Amino acid sequence: MQFDYPLLEALAAVVREGTFEAAARSLNITQSAVSQRVKLLEEKTGAVLVVRGRPCAATEFGQQLYRHVEQVQLLENDLRKHLTSIDVPASGRPAVIRIAVNRDSLASWFPEVIRRAGTDLRLLFDIIPDDEEHTAERLRSGEALAAVTAEANPLHGFRRVNLGAIEYIAVASRKYVATNFAEGVTLEAFGNATHLVVDRKDLLPQQWLMNAFGEPVDIAGHWMPSLSGYLACCLNGTGWGMMPRFSVARHLEDGTLVELIPGTSVVVPLFWQSSGPGSEIMKVLSTIVADVARKYLLASPDPAFAGGLPPAHLK
Repeated sequence: MQFDYPLLEALAAVVREGTFEAAARSLNITQSAVSQRVKLLEEKTGAVLVVRGRPCAATEFGQQLYRHVEQVQLLENDLRKHLTSIDVPASGRPAVIRIAVNRDSLASWFPEVIRRAGTDLRLLFDIIPDDEEHTAERLRSGEALAAVTAEANPLHGFRRVNLGAIEYIAVASRKYVATNFAEGVTLEAFGNATHLVVDRKDLLPQQWLMNAFGEPVDIAGHWMPSLSGYLACCLNGTGWGMMPRFSVARHLEDGTLVELIPGTSVVVPLFWQSSGPGSEIMKVLSTIVADVARKYLLASPDPAFAGGLPPAHLK
């Protein structure tokens, strides 16, 4: 197959922007032109590349082509940086890279990565938020070129960097503790206490309870997909929840939140896995990610030298 990059760029814009209309605006062409280019590319490949909807979604083959376009954009940016003495025409648009990042990182340290990479590398990010246990699936499916993930094993064709670990602790407001744990923070009390869960993939509360008491207990609570809303519900006494220690340090110091069992936590190692090992931009981005992560995360042993760590291990 011979690649026709105007057609591939139209496909990438639709996948990135979610609609043909938005893709047309980003490419400064008509919506009809975008539709014709995607249709022509589908005819040339003999495959459906985009599932039309709101938003549009790439098929498996469409994701592979989208990923190829991202890698080409990074390599083109590399080339421009190395040919500064030659008059190389620029497209006028920064390279866009799709990455998967766990929500707690997005709410804390990763915005600094976005700021630095946007300035230093002239990159735009298309970020897929997900649980750290599942961001690696975005790499396997071709949806993302890089990810912050709990996946310790390097994926084939990806470079892995050990970032450190997030320490999660169980917290609640003083009023909530006084009302729901009046007889002490016991396993039985948790059976009647309301907890908060970010999404249905979130197993941190159960992991913490196993660490604290050595046995499970049935718990019920609120599904709270917004991290700011999650913290607000902890602060207003709606329920108890699992929070990164560094993100609630101020609330623990001023007493608005209480650690339910001090010294008991769940430690989740995080890794940066990235494709495009030949791209200078990706190498620099990986360095920025690791540098920022070190400011926030706990140091953790590299499983390549420490006999391996499970995705989430108990401290």
